[in-house]
Amino acid sequence: MYKVGFILNGKSRKKKRFFKELAQARKKIKNLEFNVVETSARGHAKSLASEMLHDGFTHIIAVGGDGTLHEALNGFLKNHKRDSVLGTLPLGTANDFIKSTKGPQNLAELFEAISLDKTKRIDIGSIRHSDGDESFINIADLGIGAEVVKKVNNSSKLLGSGITFFSAIARTFLTYKNQPLTCKSNDWEYSGKVNSLVVANGKYFGNGLCIAPEAELDNKQFSVVVLGDISISDYLKNVRKLKKGEVIDHPQLEYKTAKKLEITSESPCGIEADGEFIGYTPATVSIEPSKINFLIGTKA
Repeated sequence: MYKVGFILNGKSRKKKRFFKELAQARKKIKNLEFNVVETSARGHAKSLASEMLHDGFTHIIAVGGDGTLHEALNGFLKNHKRDSVLGTLPLGTANDFIKSTKGPQNLAELFEAISLDKTKRIDIGSIRHSDGDESFINIADLGIGAEVVKKVNNSSKLLGSGITFFSAIARTFLTYKNQPLTCKSNDWEYSGKVNSLVVANGKYFGNGLCIAPEAELDNKQFSVVVLGDISISDYLKNVRKLKKGEVIDHPQLEYKTAKKLEITSESPCGIEADGEFIGYTPATVSIEPSKINFLIGTKA
C-alpha cells in the first residue's frame, strides 16, 4: 500500500484544475492512500514534507513550481528513508526540473508512474552560503539569475510564464553590472567578471532555457556554465540556441564540470536555487551523489 502526500502550493492559480482531476482520478485509484495539504506561507512545504515522512508517507509530491519542489526537497531530506520517493506535478510559473526527468504531466500519468514504481536514483546539490545551508535539486545560479528571480517572484503572472520571465531578464540586463567573482574546483579555477555562474544538476532554468545541455541527474557531478562579461545583445543573439539546448560557441562562455566549488566575490553576489532567492556569496557548493529516489515518467 502506497501512501502519497500531495503538497499543493496554496497560491497556485491552477489548483482548481488539480482538485477536479483528483476527483476524477479517485475512482480509479487502487492500493493507494493519499492526502492533500495546501501551503499557507513561505517555507511551509519544507515542514509539511518532513512531517508527512515522519507520519509514514511513502511518496511526497510537490504540486506547484520549482520553488515548491525546492522547499519540499529540503523537508524531504530531514526524514527520508532509502525507499522514500520525491516527485512533482507541474502547476507553477516555471516547471523546469520536470523537463530533465520527463516526469508525469498530470494526475493520471502520476498515479500510473507510482503504480509501476517508476523512480530514478538521482544526485542533488548542497550549498553553504551567507545565510545558512540548504539543498537544491535543479540549478543554483549566482549573479544576474538571482536578480531575475527576485523580479519574477514579485511580478504578476497574469501574462503567462514566458512573458514574465523574458520581461524580468530584459529589465534586469538593463541595470545589472557584471561582478568580479572567483570560483575554484579541484580541477580548475575561474577569476573575472561574471554575468552568471550556473551550477547545474538539471538542464533547464528560466522557464525552458536549456542552459546546461550536458547535465545529467545521476552522473555524480555538476555541469558548470560560466557566463562571463556578456551583454543583453549576447543574450538576445543566443536565446534561440538556449531554448533548443545547443552548446553555444562564445568567447565569454565556458562549460565545465565539478563535484565541489568554492565561490567568492569582492562584494556580496546574489544566489538563487531552484527559482528561489536564498542568499549571498561566499558559497560552497557540493554534489551529493545518488541521494534520493525521484518519480519519473513512464516513458522516461
